[in-house]
Amino acid sequence: MKLKILNRILVLCAFAALTPKPLFAAQRLQQLDYADALQTLDNPGRGFYRTCQLHLAVSGSKPINTWGNLVHLRVDIGEFSSNAFLSVDKATGDTLWGKSQLLTDDALNALDATLAGIRERGKTAVVRVCYDPWYNGRSKPEPSDQNLVLEHIRQIAKVYSRHTDVISYIELGMYGPWGEMHTSSLGTNANIAQALQTMLQNTPGCLKVGVRRPDIVATWMGLKKADFSVGGAAFEAAAAAKGDTMYRVGLFNDGYLGSSSDLGTIDGTLNREMMVSWLESYSQHTLYGGELVANYNGNNPINTPAYLSGEGFRTHTAYLNYEWHQPTILGWKDSVFTGGDAEYEGVDGYTYVDNHLGYRFVLRESLLTDTVTDGRLHMNLKVQNVGFGNVCSEKKLTVLLIGDDKVVELEPTTAFDVRQLQSRQTIAGAEAYDGTSLVELDAVLPDSLPVGNYRAYVRISQEGDFTTDKNYQCIRFANADEQYNEKYGANLVGDFYLNPTEQTSATMVGTTLAKWWQNGENVYTVGMKKIAVYSVDGRLLNVCNVADFQPVYVGRQRVIVVER
Repeated sequence: MKLKILNRILVLCAFAALTPKPLFAAQRLQQLDYADALQTLDNPGRGFYRTCQLHLAVSGSKPINTWGNLVHLRVDIGEFSSNAFLSVDKATGDTLWGKSQLLTDDALNALDATLAGIRERGKTAVVRVCYDPWYNGRSKPEPSDQNLVLEHIRQIAKVYSRHTDVISYIELGMYGPWGEMHTSSLGTNANIAQALQTMLQNTPGCLKVGVRRPDIVATWMGLKKADFSVGGAAFEAAAAAKGDTMYRVGLFNDGYLGSSSDLGTIDGTLNREMMVSWLESYSQHTLYGGELVANYNGNNPINTPAYLSGEGFRTHTAYLNYEWHQPTILGWKDSVFTGGDAEYEGVDGYTYVDNHLGYRFVLRESLLTDTVTDGRLHMNLKVQNVGFGNVCSEKKLTVLLIGDDKVVELEPTTAFDVRQLQSRQTIAGAEAYDGTSLVELDAVLPDSLPVGNYRAYVRISQEGDFTTDKNYQCIRFANADEQYNEKYGANLVGDFYLNPTEQTSATMVGTTLAKWWQNGENVYTVGMKKIAVYSVDGRLLNVCNVADFQPVYVGRQRVIVVER
């Protein structure tokens, strides 16, 4: 484990022997429930979504109130396209059309306020904009001028960029009925690829953007459809040229599992395995999902929980429309899951899919320092991501300590990115990875913390102030309900006893061992015999008597462990 140097030198005591890796005080397996409780969790950026419709007018636009944990915000800007049919004037019988022009401040402010409202509810959104008024399925609604479409994207991107904490995914939309990139005069692959690049260039790198079909991604990469094959020379060269931007691009699929081609999402040249392999390799932190549809695959339906229990892990499926397709979803609710997950044996198919959309963390083991005497709490946690997907945006991990009359939030000295909690996957030439990760955390306790028993929690959230921010978006583990603290948005990992009277610190009277670099701090010993010096990455560099110790490098490059 990599150790981070603290602002002061840590003198760790009470070790029986020196080893090639720093030792910690005895740990205890915590008496917790380590099973998946199988409950539905409203974690941010995943799950079955609810649709909300926002019509942006030239003037008089109003923000809308949204509902649901994951909002599918469908925005139409038909009033800004001369090809968008708005209505028929009842008095005159005249057809009313939009007008091709730039988006007005009034319209953009309504979009901005709607996203702000989702933040106030502490929720997240998948957003799509198109020219189809009220998403009525009208063909060819976009303007005739590609440059105007690109300018609209630039205007919208400015709003998106102010709400990176709210937006989980951008479905590019823009072309065709419902923004599904078909039945469009302007929506060629080349034009959509240009629009995709424009959105990418005008939004921060943390925002991910999806298009409707993989052949559009091939065009954006500069590939022929036949060359859209992960591992192929042409694909790898094109992917390398795109750099990290490759990992920002994904799909939204409005023909999800309807047939082997997902109802035309995949054409005959670029086959399903090409699409799945690309999503598996490059969309690990990009949302994938869309609208489930009825079975059009004859006697071999793939719109089933059993099929999803295989491919879903490869495509990292994270979100689906609850309203569409209801007959299929109701069928799932009436079925019994028959996939290969023993923990979900006998559960209905809908619950299995609902619980596996996106990420789902289960605490499988927790080891904590039993009695803290040196001011340092060490945690070894085994966390399994049993979901289809992964956390796609940066999160903050903190340690929360709750005693009888005190609550303390600490940033661990060992940084951990929860995006590393990868969903299970099959690695070529190796055994399947089941999604279990070891999370090692160290926390330095405040000197002012009183003696006593404490419960330790891990909180995973957005950056911000938990007590005041509405968009803190805490991630809940899937263990038993009583192991989640709703008030603080934190997951219980165990308890320990703090006895600081045995703590060795710079305030204790002792022998000055060495004056350490610029900070002028002293390292003290009390009855110490030997000292071991380690590099930051845990390699043993030297073992010597206290009297013979000679510091060579600056303090930020060494960790000191002492032996009584």
